[in-house]
Amino acid sequence: MPDFSFDPRSERVALAERRLRAAYLRLPGEETPVVEPNVGAVLLTTRETLDDLDLMLERAVAWADRLAATDNDWRPVVLGFCTVAMIPEAFGCEVVYLPGESPWAKHALTDISQVWSLKPRRIGETHMLRRELDWIDHFQRRLGADVPMWTPDIQCPFSVAAQIVEPNALFMACLTDPKAVHHLVGMIADFQIELTRTFLSRIEHPGFPGANFPCISENIGLCLADDTPLIMLSPAMYEEFALPYNSRIGEAFGGVHVHSCGDYRHNLDNILKITNVRSIQVHAGPGEFPLPLTPDEDHPFNRARRQIACYLDNNDIARGDEFRGRYREHFGGYLLPRLRQAPPTGLILQSCGAPLDATLPEIDEAIRWSRQQVRSGASPFL
Repeated sequence: MPDFSFDPRSERVALAERRLRAAYLRLPGEETPVVEPNVGAVLLTTRETLDDLDLMLERAVAWADRLAATDNDWRPVVLGFCTVAMIPEAFGCEVVYLPGESPWAKHALTDISQVWSLKPRRIGETHMLRRELDWIDHFQRRLGADVPMWTPDIQCPFSVAAQIVEPNALFMACLTDPKAVHHLVGMIADFQIELTRTFLSRIEHPGFPGANFPCISENIGLCLADDTPLIMLSPAMYEEFALPYNSRIGEAFGGVHVHSCGDYRHNLDNILKITNVRSIQVHAGPGEFPLPLTPDEDHPFNRARRQIACYLDNNDIARGDEFRGRYREHFGGYLLPRLRQAPPTGLILQSCGAPLDATLPEIDEAIRWSRQQVRSGASPFL
């Protein structure tokens, strides 16, 4: 049976916890955490790990071990399953597994009027949710609770609605039958809250905020994955059909940390209106979410940075053509110059990164280089 090769109570793990906690709580004068989740662990498909929880156990232990083997402020945590297709399945969607890809949900409805007869199945009756609960029990039975487990990400209720109902029909219904849309999104929010409370009651040592974010043991709220409405809805539509239900989740759990892929600058001010919003995740770069040149610019990121924590990560899409494959140039020449002109309070930075085939020592060296750049720059990154 696999077991962790590190001490969960080590000083390095405790240091990562302290740095992350200070950033999430926006404590001034603390060192900026430098994190790197991409540490070269073997990736398996959701289908493989759903079918074999011992295989999931091997994957989870390997990832945590490799996180601990680097000078990483992403403290070791235990993986959970992504919930993207779980919730639509509970509302009647068929889950499709394609070779080598993440599962996706087929739309269950093509007409918004069908939502009035729609009811979710009970928690644990559908395959993916049952396997997530099985995984929680399986891991804790085998390896205990010394290492925190990622709390599963809460999918934004409107994002789930866009999987249950054919998207064009849903977007049109926002104009032609808004009452039905509100009924559906509200029903999804209620289910999400009940499901998340079930997860939290089952996990002995939850990691917060959970999936997509670097985690700590203190309950600072949960991850809210908000992809569809943040990107595709206008600010006015978001405020009507997404904001109230995201706020319901923020109120229920005392905090939300918003994950989204893409450029959501047009709705970032709406995020700041979510009840108990604590942080955002930004794929920062010219190819995805461009950052302002200065902290004085009239820019939604500057407004967010002054109010909540900001986790800035990266990928080749975010780096864009200008910095594609040029990891250190992007970090040192694009990211840091745009951040150094204001206090770093509340910032969490992914390292510059490394190629997919990088060795663990090469990944560790990239983390150390990135931290040195943060420390050695002009004030306030001293």
